Amino acid sequence: MRKLLAAIFALLSLGTAVGATIETPAFKLVLGDGWTRGQSTDPQQQTYYSAKEDVGLTTSFMLVNAQPKDTERMANKLRHLRLKAEDTAASQYGLKMTIAEPIVTAYGDGYQIAYYGHDSNNRQFRYLGVVTPKKIVNIYAESKGRSQQELEVAFNGLIKGLSIPR
Repeated sequence: MRKLLAAIFALLSLGTAVGATIETPAFKLVLGDGWTRGQSTDPQQQTYYSAKEDVGLTTSFMLVNAQPKDTERMANKLRHLRLKAEDTAASQYGLKMTIAEPIVTAYGDGYQIAYYGHDSNNRQFRYLGVVTPKKIVNIYAESKGRSQQELEVAFNGLIKGLSIPR
């Protein structure tokens, strides 16, 4: 009975706007007030939406055990996979997509990947990925109501709440 009540409470709390913090074994992201958690079938992926910010957020992570010398190669592979996924989604939904040239730069003991763009449905999006010898973190934000500059400001504000422990 206790498990049933806990499951019902968990379902009821999905979709409520609260001050949210995403805590995973790979990272912590403090979102603040007004974020509504969405549903995900993947335990390593979480989605949130802020009506106030008009921003949807998807985060995911993967724990890995890599050599530091391999993180640059892994980051470039992640960049390739992300762009392929964007192209696949554009084709699947019949969208034209423009993506600024992604960057891969050194970050701590690993690398970060970043890009931004928009599609023919006026959706703006931004992506940040981090690859270290111990983890891969993905943060993806999108909005149909914000300009690219407005989404950049909102995204940069969100990233200020990101911590990735070693």
